[in-house]
Amino acid sequence: MRPYIIDEYSHISNCIMAYPTNLKLIYDYARFCNDIDKNLMLKQYNYFINVLKSHNVNIEFLELTDEPNQVFTRDIGFVVSNILFISKMTDPTRKLETKKLVHYIKKMNIDNIHFMENEIEGGDVLVHDKMIFIGLGERTTPRAINELKEVLLRHNLNYEIIEVIINKSLIHLDCTFNILESDTCIISKGVYNPEVVIDRFENIINVPDAEVSSLASNIVCLGNKNVLCSNENFSSILNNHGYVTTYVPFTEIIKAQGSLGCCILPTRRQH
Repeated sequence: MRPYIIDEYSHISNCIMAYPTNLKLIYDYARFCNDIDKNLMLKQYNYFINVLKSHNVNIEFLELTDEPNQVFTRDIGFVVSNILFISKMTDPTRKLETKKLVHYIKKMNIDNIHFMENEIEGGDVLVHDKMIFIGLGERTTPRAINELKEVLLRHNLNYEIIEVIINKSLIHLDCTFNILESDTCIISKGVYNPEVVIDRFENIINVPDAEVSSLASNIVCLGNKNVLCSNENFSSILNNHGYVTTYVPFTEIIKAQGSLGCCILPTRRQH
């Protein structure tokens, strides 16, 4: 399998996931949540997997660690064109997760990789044709953006890098902004400089303020206007905009501040 990503909305043919076996509430905001219902969590996660498989998505599961947030595989790496980047994780509790990704890379004989030397996480990176939107919150640094630019230039890849300032409490860019099609995106009030996004899309779908904290923006695009969404109200909104939206209940994992998009690392999309 050769990684290849040039957008966020073509059909996902291959992805990486990790079962939420050791998921725990470990951050300060966790005190505002009820404990995770582990049985319900696994039921919801398995339903998510079945929906992905029904759309012919090939899933590779990582070997499990004891880390409490390993389920959020989107963050441990990202693909730009044919390069698989290994994230440098900011949170100390997540640094060991990338080792299992490295094991996967060796197993699959993937050789076009780059280990990031500066802090950046995959949830902050969205590829859009010849543009890359990068979230600046607390998990990705300006030094990492400069490093990414240098790597791309060495590979003769010419991308415009757009820095998007986000609400740090939402952790990653894909929890407040996402791309549905070449001319359409979704955005929430968690983006603090929305003009850099709005100027580059013809159609903007706003996430209702009441749905921001439930991570309605953190959708999965499967191609051909098929979208997975964990927020029932926002699913209806997307349906009204002409998308074939499947509502996937994900309440238990959302308690750990991540949703559907956080739990899938696409490595190849069909274009």
